[in-house]
Amino acid sequence: MKMPAQKIKELLGEAILSSPVFKVMVVDADMNIVWVNEAHGALFAGQELIGRKCYETLGSDKIHPGCPTCVSIKTGKTAQGLYNFGSQNALIITLPLPGGLVAKVMLDTPQVADGKVTTI
Repeated sequence: MKMPAQKIKELLGEAILSSPVFKVMVVDADMNIVWVNEAHGALFAGQELIGRKCYETLGSDKIHPGCPTCVSIKTGKTAQGLYNFGSQNALIITLPLPGGLVAKVMLDTPQVADGKVTTI
């Protein structure tokens, strides 16, 4: 079955944004959160995230070294990184959006203990 490219983009976008696996937030040039998907919001049990600094929601009082969001804000290019947040690791991919915004997509990665991979 052949499907138009625009329809595939719409379906893919909807699948990613509504997925419980992909945690998505949109951040402005000042690192303030302007939108989060349900999966990301669920991590914070109803706390208000809009207007907070993205790094604060990730357990820090300052920008993380090598922050891919900062790279995307400064360069206008996609960036990625694997980050250790203590009890979990996350692959973070940032995507520049129009208007100086950046979409930050986080995917929890498996933990390895005693040579065995466990999923989060």
